[in-house]
Amino acid sequence: MSPSPGWTTVADLTATVRKRWDRGIYLRAHAAGEAFEPVRLPVRGPSAVDLRDELDAVIAWAERFRRDSGEAAGRPRFAVERRVVKGRGMGANELPSAVVIEHFGQLVSLLGAAAGNDVSRLDAVLALTGERADSLVPWVVAHPHEAIGHHDVWPELLATVEWVASHDTATRYLRHLDVADVDTKFVERHQKILTQLLTVVLPSERVDPTARDFVGRFGFKPKPGFTRLRLPPGQTVFPSAVTEVRLRTDELAALELPVRTVFVVENEVSYLALPSIPDAVIVFGEGSQSATLEQVPWLAGKEIVYWGDIDTHGFAILDRLRARFPTVASILMDHDTLLAHPRQYVTEPSPTTAPLPHLTDAEAALYHDLIEDRFGPSVRLEQERIRFSLVRQALAPWSNP
Repeated sequence: MSPSPGWTTVADLTATVRKRWDRGIYLRAHAAGEAFEPVRLPVRGPSAVDLRDELDAVIAWAERFRRDSGEAAGRPRFAVERRVVKGRGMGANELPSAVVIEHFGQLVSLLGAAAGNDVSRLDAVLALTGERADSLVPWVVAHPHEAIGHHDVWPELLATVEWVASHDTATRYLRHLDVADVDTKFVERHQKILTQLLTVVLPSERVDPTARDFVGRFGFKPKPGFTRLRLPPGQTVFPSAVTEVRLRTDELAALELPVRTVFVVENEVSYLALPSIPDAVIVFGEGSQSATLEQVPWLAGKEIVYWGDIDTHGFAILDRLRARFPTVASILMDHDTLLAHPRQYVTEPSPTTAPLPHLTDAEAALYHDLIEDRFGPSVRLEQERIRFSLVRQALAPWSNP
């Protein structure tokens, strides 16, 4: 017979305790070696009227507490406090009024095998951490569930932390990591917890909290950036048959090209189609890759001309490039070009509205018109949609100096 909805059940009490367990309250105390404080949970039970009208249900309800407490079996999971309820013609009856979990073992027993596994795994993690990386013990104590969740790879995690802490990452790629059963894929899968552990272990000067990825945060050598560029006619830096090269950006930074002008073009087809221009190199910007040009200091002494899509992100790239090289000029990123191609507009997927302080007045006016949807919702005019006769016209000052 089911208990009344207003009566507390053992399942209700177990759920209450389990929520606290899942929040780590008991595991943190256990990991810290704190003495267990008995847990007393009040029980809402039958009234005298219930005793009279639902006697069988009351008996079954009370019996469940006796049985689930484990007292009769000699393996108590909690103690039961009782109160006396008197009913007319029923005499005095003792019914559960509270349960008390008296020690940690009872708590684990009440929650079942999963809780027992949690304790065993946490104890193992603590023991191993104390042996190999004592400075991480406080972290384990504070984050028991995270540690338990990685118990199966905890030895490898500690070994990885030890390796990083004892090596100069600035001279190594992540691929140089040399730990048994650990590879770069392991680091990728577990980078969240490795980030937390390494941030505890490493001195602050070896951690860059502003970095976007694991490699940058812990000072590994990043993968080199590359810059693709078309060379001017008659160039002498490379063999005469070479018209296009792709160089490591850090090496390009040390190889100043003898040109007057540098064109940066975002779209690949437009980059390839642009006519060769005397005394000028044409760089494939590749969207956000334009930022790598900031690493090429000799560009500051060149005339730089930027051509990107007419959309908010095109202006954002221009703004960033001009922040590094203030004299950057733009072409084909103006109202006239946009208005000349009304049937070529497409929709920009996720426009930005960020402040762009390095735009000219005319560029800023068009940028704000795009933000405010003056020409339609999220209008975008891609480079490859612009008539090529207008491209040739824009290039005329450099093609025919």
